Amino acid sequence: MSFEMPTLQGALIRAEAKLGASLGGACRIAVYHEMRKDLTRIVGEIEDERFRSELRYSERELTNRSKRRGFTCFIVYLGERPVAFVFGFDDPEEGAYFSDSAATLIERRGVGSVLTALETLYCLENGYRSEKMITEDLDESGRRLVEYWARFGFQVTGRDPKIGVEMRLELAPEAVKALYDRYLGA
Repeated sequence: MSFEMPTLQGALIRAEAKLGASLGGACRIAVYHEMRKDLTRIVGEIEDERFRSELRYSERELTNRSKRRGFTCFIVYLGERPVAFVFGFDDPEEGAYFSDSAATLIERRGVGSVLTALETLYCLENGYRSEKMITEDLDESGRRLVEYWARFGFQVTGRDPKIGVEMRLELAPEAVKALYDRYLGA
């Protein structure tokens, strides 16, 4: 079976249009490879609103993470207001990308799903073979995060009471294309 894989650039344009329609305003998605002061502030403000204190990164921690090889951060803007982010970097495991943190101020409107689809496409386009993350079974709102990530194809690879639930997505082109079609398709 043959198919054409979309480019990240084309997917970003499609994602902006899809989110704009869903959110009722102009959306822009920016991709950054360094954590400038303004980005540290944006990520920090979204984390402050969405995460309990022990899950929030300090400015120093964000800066240190941004210096890791392969650092990439997607930010969704609704108008001029930043409403979501996801960032990650090279995992110590060869060929793996570690998706470190993601949050959205607007839930149940497709923002997180679109960011996940974009991040997986980015990873495949840049030669990664898998994407990893650490999450928790339930967050403070009772959301089942393992189930949430499983719907994108992530599978549990380990559990540690101190660290959390380790998950992995194998980045087969067919799987990434299926995520694109599901969350960014017509």
